[in-house]
Amino acid sequence: MFPPLAEPFATALDEAVTYIHDRYQPLGIIVSGTIIRGTPHASSDLDFMVIHEASWRQRTQGFFNGVPAEMFVNPEMQMRRVIAAEPAGARPVMSHLIGTGEIVHDIGGVMASLKALAGEILDAGPAVSLEDLTQMRYRIATAFEDAHDIRDVDPDRAQTIVTEALTEAVKLHFLQEGRWLPRYKVLLADLDDPRPRLWR
Repeated sequence: MFPPLAEPFATALDEAVTYIHDRYQPLGIIVSGTIIRGTPHASSDLDFMVIHEASWRQRTQGFFNGVPAEMFVNPEMQMRRVIAAEPAGARPVMSHLIGTGEIVHDIGGVMASLKALAGEILDAGPAVSLEDLTQMRYRIATAFEDAHDIRDVDPDRAQTIVTEALTEAVKLHFLQEGRWLPRYKVLLADLDDPRPRLWR
Protein backbone atom coordinates (compact mmCIF):
# COMPACT_ATOMS: atom_id res chain seq x y z
CA MET A 1 0.00 0.00 0.00
CA PHE A 2 1.44 3.35 -1.05
CA PRO A 3 1.17 6.38 1.23
CA PRO A 4 -1.39 8.93 -0.08
CA LEU A 5 0.39 11.74 -1.91
CA ALA A 6 -0.61 14.71 -4.03
CA GLU A 7 0.62 15.08 -7.59
CA PRO A 8 3.23 15.06 -8.99
CA PHE A 9 4.45 12.91 -6.08
CA ALA A 10 1.89 10.10 -6.31
CA THR A 11 2.75 9.33 -9.93
CA ALA A 12 6.46 9.73 -9.20
CA LEU A 13 6.23 7.18 -6.39
CA ASP A 14 4.39 4.70 -8.59
CA GLU A 15 6.89 5.10 -11.45
CA ALA A 16 9.88 4.81 -9.12
CA VAL A 17 8.62 1.65 -7.45
CA THR A 18 7.95 0.09 -10.86
CA TYR A 19 11.50 1.00 -11.92
CA ILE A 20 12.97 -0.50 -8.73
CA HIS A 21 11.04 -3.74 -9.22
CA ASP A 22 12.18 -4.03 -12.84
CA ARG A 23 15.83 -3.26 -12.10
CA TYR A 24 16.56 -4.78 -8.68
CA GLN A 25 13.98 -7.51 -7.97
CA PRO A 26 13.71 -6.22 -4.39
CA LEU A 27 12.84 -8.12 -1.27
CA GLY A 28 11.73 -4.87 0.31
CA ILE A 29 11.33 -1.15 -0.31
CA ILE A 30 10.92 1.75 2.11
CA VAL A 31 10.30 5.27 0.82
CA SER A 32 11.18 8.23 3.01
CA GLY A 33 11.93 11.93 3.04
CA THR A 34 10.11 15.21 3.46
CA ILE A 35 7.66 14.39 0.66
CA ILE A 36 6.56 11.25 2.49
CA ARG A 37 6.44 13.06 5.85
CA GLY A 38 4.13 15.69 4.33
CA THR A 39 6.56 18.62 4.46
CA PRO A 40 7.94 18.90 0.90
CA HIS A 41 9.95 21.90 -0.24
CA ALA A 42 11.59 22.98 -3.48
CA SER A 43 14.60 20.65 -3.12
CA SER A 44 12.70 17.62 -1.75
CA ASP A 45 13.21 14.20 -3.25
CA LEU A 46 12.00 10.66 -2.69
CA ASP A 47 14.47 8.48 -0.79
CA PHE A 48 14.24 4.73 -1.34
CA MET A 49 15.89 2.08 0.82
CA VAL A 50 15.93 -1.10 -1.23
CA ILE A 51 16.89 -4.57 -0.01
CA HIS A 52 17.75 -7.22 -2.58
CA GLU A 53 19.28 -10.70 -2.52
CA ALA A 54 22.45 -9.87 -4.45
CA SER A 55 25.65 -9.04 -2.54
CA TRP A 56 26.43 -5.73 -4.25
CA ARG A 57 25.48 -2.22 -3.13
CA GLN A 58 24.48 0.73 -5.24
CA ARG A 59 23.38 4.33 -4.75
CA THR A 60 21.64 5.89 -7.74
CA GLN A 61 19.62 8.98 -8.56
CA GLY A 62 16.91 9.64 -11.10
CA PHE A 63 13.77 11.59 -11.91
CA PHE A 64 10.26 10.18 -11.98
CA ASN A 65 7.40 12.36 -13.20
CA GLY A 66 9.78 15.29 -12.73
CA VAL A 67 10.49 14.45 -9.07
CA PRO A 68 14.09 13.65 -8.03
CA ALA A 69 14.68 10.33 -6.33
CA GLU A 70 17.60 8.65 -4.63
CA MET A 71 17.87 4.88 -4.27
CA PHE A 72 20.06 3.11 -1.70
CA VAL A 73 20.27 -0.54 -2.75
CA ASN A 74 21.83 -3.03 -0.31
CA PRO A 75 21.74 -6.63 0.83
CA GLU A 76 20.00 -6.97 4.17
CA MET A 77 23.12 -7.69 6.25
CA GLN A 78 24.92 -4.62 4.88
CA MET A 79 21.97 -2.40 5.78
CA ARG A 80 21.94 -3.88 9.29
CA ARG A 81 25.67 -3.14 9.66
CA VAL A 82 25.18 0.47 8.56
CA ILE A 83 22.33 1.01 11.02
CA ALA A 84 24.19 -0.65 13.89
CA ALA A 85 27.27 1.54 13.31
CA GLU A 86 25.42 4.86 13.33
CA PRO A 87 25.22 5.45 17.13
CA ALA A 88 29.02 5.67 17.36
CA GLY A 89 29.03 8.48 14.78
CA ALA A 90 26.00 10.20 16.37
CA ARG A 91 24.36 10.87 12.98
CA PRO A 92 21.66 8.26 12.27
CA VAL A 93 21.10 9.05 8.61
CA MET A 94 19.98 5.60 7.47
CA SER A 95 18.19 4.82 10.73
CA HIS A 96 16.22 8.05 10.31
CA LEU A 97 15.32 7.33 6.68
CA ILE A 98 14.16 3.81 7.52
CA GLY A 99 12.56 4.62 10.86
CA THR A 100 10.47 7.51 9.50
CA GLY A 101 9.76 5.94 6.11
CA GLU A 102 6.82 4.00 4.72
CA ILE A 103 7.04 0.36 3.68
CA VAL A 104 5.80 -0.08 0.11
CA HIS A 105 7.05 -3.63 -0.50
CA ASP A 106 8.09 -6.30 1.96
CA ILE A 107 8.70 -9.97 1.25
CA GLY A 108 9.06 -12.01 4.43
CA GLY A 109 9.01 -9.00 6.76
CA VAL A 110 12.58 -7.86 6.04
CA MET A 111 11.63 -4.17 5.93
CA ALA A 112 9.42 -4.40 9.01
CA SER A 113 12.39 -5.91 10.87
CA LEU A 114 14.75 -3.17 9.66
CA LYS A 115 12.22 -0.48 10.56
CA ALA A 116 11.94 -1.89 14.10
CA LEU A 117 15.76 -1.95 14.44
CA ALA A 118 16.03 1.64 13.18
CA GLY A 119 13.39 2.73 15.69
CA GLU A 120 15.33 1.13 18.54
CA ILE A 121 18.53 2.88 17.42
CA LEU A 122 16.80 6.26 17.18
CA ASP A 123 15.18 5.90 20.60
CA ALA A 124 18.44 4.82 22.27
CA GLY A 125 20.39 7.89 21.12
CA PRO A 126 24.06 8.22 20.22
CA ALA A 127 26.76 6.05 21.78
CA VAL A 128 29.73 8.40 22.02
CA SER A 129 32.21 7.54 24.77
CA LEU A 130 33.41 9.91 27.50
CA GLU A 131 36.91 9.55 26.07
CA ASP A 132 35.67 10.71 22.65
CA LEU A 133 33.95 13.72 24.23
CA THR A 134 37.13 14.60 26.15
CA GLN A 135 39.23 14.40 22.98
CA MET A 136 36.70 16.57 21.19
CA ARG A 137 37.01 19.24 23.91
CA TYR A 138 40.82 19.16 23.60
CA ARG A 139 40.62 19.57 19.81
CA ILE A 140 38.29 22.55 20.16
CA ALA A 141 40.56 24.24 22.73
CA THR A 142 43.62 23.61 20.55
CA ALA A 143 41.86 25.12 17.54
CA PHE A 144 41.12 28.33 19.45
CA GLU A 145 44.76 28.49 20.57
CA ASP A 146 45.94 28.00 16.98
CA ALA A 147 43.65 30.79 15.77
CA HIS A 148 44.98 33.09 18.47
CA ASP A 149 48.57 32.30 17.51
CA ILE A 150 48.12 33.33 13.85
CA ARG A 151 45.51 36.09 14.17
CA ASP A 152 48.02 38.84 13.37
CA VAL A 153 49.89 37.10 10.52
CA ASP A 154 46.94 35.34 8.83
CA PRO A 155 43.63 36.77 10.07
CA ASP A 156 41.55 35.09 7.37
CA ARG A 157 42.83 31.63 8.29
CA ALA A 158 42.42 32.44 11.98
CA GLN A 159 38.78 33.34 11.35
CA THR A 160 38.22 30.08 9.46
CA ILE A 161 39.71 28.09 12.35
CA VAL A 162 37.47 29.89 14.86
CA THR A 163 34.38 29.19 12.73
CA GLU A 164 35.27 25.49 12.50
CA ALA A 165 35.94 25.33 16.25
CA LEU A 166 32.59 26.96 17.02
CA THR A 167 30.83 24.42 14.83
CA GLU A 168 32.60 21.62 16.71
CA ALA A 169 31.59 23.22 20.01
CA VAL A 170 27.94 23.17 18.94
CA LYS A 171 28.27 19.48 18.06
CA LEU A 172 29.87 18.83 21.44
CA HIS A 173 26.90 20.51 23.13
CA PHE A 174 24.48 18.08 21.44
CA LEU A 175 26.61 15.06 22.29
CA GLN A 176 27.04 16.05 25.93
CA GLU A 177 23.25 16.16 26.20
CA GLY A 178 22.96 12.71 24.65
CA ARG A 179 21.30 14.09 21.53
CA TRP A 180 21.81 13.02 17.94
CA LEU A 181 23.81 15.45 15.81
CA PRO A 182 21.40 17.30 13.52
CA ARG A 183 22.08 17.49 9.83
CA TYR A 184 24.56 20.28 9.08
CA LYS A 185 21.97 22.43 7.35
CA VAL A 186 19.95 22.72 10.59
CA LEU A 187 22.74 22.45 13.16
CA LEU A 188 22.39 26.00 14.49
CA ALA A 189 18.63 26.18 14.01
CA ASP A 190 18.20 23.11 16.23
CA LEU A 191 20.59 24.34 18.92
CA ASP A 192 17.79 25.74 21.09
CA ASP A 193 15.34 22.92 20.39
CA PRO A 194 14.60 21.27 23.76
CA ARG A 195 13.61 17.93 22.25
CA PRO A 196 15.99 15.15 23.38
CA ARG A 197 15.79 13.33 20.04
CA LEU A 198 16.10 15.36 16.84
CA TRP A 199 15.90 12.57 14.29
CA ARG A 200 12.38 11.28 14.98
